[in-house]
Amino acid sequence: MPLPAPERRLAVVDLGSNTAKLVALAYVPGRGYRHLDQLRDVVRLSEGMGDGRVLRADAMDRALATLRTFRAYCDATGIEHVVATATSAVRDAVNGDAFLARVRDEAGFDLRVLSGEAEAAAGVLAVANAFREPDAVVLDLGGGSLQLSDMRARRSVAGTSWPLGAVRATEAWLPGDPPKKKHLRALRAAVQDAVGPWLDARTAAAEAEGRPGPRALPWIGMGGTLRSLAEAAQERTGYPLPLIHGYPFAADDLAALADDLAGMDAAARAGVPGLGADRADIVVAGATVLDEVRALAGAPHLLVSGYGLREGLFQPYLFPDAPDALAPDVRAFAVGNLAHRYDPDPDHSARVERLALAMFDALQATCDLRDGDRDLLSAAARLHDVGMAIDYFGHHRHGANLVMARALPGFTPREQVLIADLVRAHRKGKAQPSAAPALLEPGDAACLRACTAMLRLAEQLERSKAGRVRDLRLHVGPDVVQIEVHVAGDATLEVDAARARAGLLSDAVGRPVEIVPVEVAAPTPAGAA
Repeated sequence: MPLPAPERRLAVVDLGSNTAKLVALAYVPGRGYRHLDQLRDVVRLSEGMGDGRVLRADAMDRALATLRTFRAYCDATGIEHVVATATSAVRDAVNGDAFLARVRDEAGFDLRVLSGEAEAAAGVLAVANAFREPDAVVLDLGGGSLQLSDMRARRSVAGTSWPLGAVRATEAWLPGDPPKKKHLRALRAAVQDAVGPWLDARTAAAEAEGRPGPRALPWIGMGGTLRSLAEAAQERTGYPLPLIHGYPFAADDLAALADDLAGMDAAARAGVPGLGADRADIVVAGATVLDEVRALAGAPHLLVSGYGLREGLFQPYLFPDAPDALAPDVRAFAVGNLAHRYDPDPDHSARVERLALAMFDALQATCDLRDGDRDLLSAAARLHDVGMAIDYFGHHRHGANLVMARALPGFTPREQVLIADLVRAHRKGKAQPSAAPALLEPGDAACLRACTAMLRLAEQLERSKAGRVRDLRLHVGPDVVQIEVHVAGDATLEVDAARARAGLLSDAVGRPVEIVPVEVAAPTPAGAA
């Protein structure tokens, strides 16, 4: 179901050095958003700029043709609010102003040219609202430039840009196809000369403040070249999920892929599974830059972000009242965004969440559950009925599919898998891994078993969706777990349904579970005795 009215609509246009993209979005400020459409075209705006930094005629014509198409799309779909930006190619061009005038006259867009620092800051904002890491180094590799940003407390404290994007690096350092090793070494040396001093300076600044330096932080990367390489790595390694956001792109996999691609010509690279054919001629330079930066950082992997500049430009509209446009809680917003779109009865889901978490808090130690498991149960409870948007029958399966259809920002791929498995098992069947068992870790089986039992029992205690079960109080003894069910009115349906399905929780706690109804006039605090 659509987001509650009034929805607003906006398009973000990003004219990069390699591609031009338009993302159309519908959103309710502070509540949620959904993608309406995305247009993309390879324009190679920085092609042939060289040391003279002149935008070439053919490149400008390609970009203008695409932008005219974008304008026609916005006019046809009634999107009046457009955020339109240009990055390094226009930023660095000596004829950039003349090109911007043509864009205004011929395509009707008033492009805002982002400085390297502004581009990096937008990338940081996208990451800050899509990951839980408060401190990280954010890497953005485009067609014209490479940006690195030192993110602290979810804000950019230092960001800079170098002309080391995949298109520019290909033209400046890799003239052959396949490139010669001496040219690859020269490109790596250029990356070392640019990035090495920045890393050393940021390390010294951090140490002076008593903080970990950038080499000790997570590294989160974005950009089409990185995502394309990550997809190729997933194909190679048999990664079990069709999701790119949050993927830990291992150092060895990146190095091997960069080396292998450098030994192929463009035609062979175009056939590599997962690798976009339209990047085949520039991907070696991109892979080389990324691999060298990762090596300088000493990072064991790059966390891949599915969110980037366009999302960063959109965030101030989505969170207009939040300080620095930062989502107050990344996980809560991601879960709420999905629930707002598909859950037909969010009040019911909130009550199920409250009852399930009351059980978790009382039984965490008994079931040997981790602190982080609570967030997974909370998310699954809020999302357990999203499949009802498709149909009641099989809604547990439909719900799991919706949970896995797109990345849940703030959760790792493994955590998202566990949430989907909990949603799938909340109604019936065995509590077992199903979405991607290969990603699970020790302790996850216990989490899945116990949290499924709690979610299933909480759902039954809310069977009528009338809120007649007001609260729970658990008494945990060595021989029995007794659940006081505080009811207002006739809750026979809920109590009988819970008793019929208490066996899974009994298995999880290793002792009988008793359901005891207690009539109350008003809610009492949940807790354990």
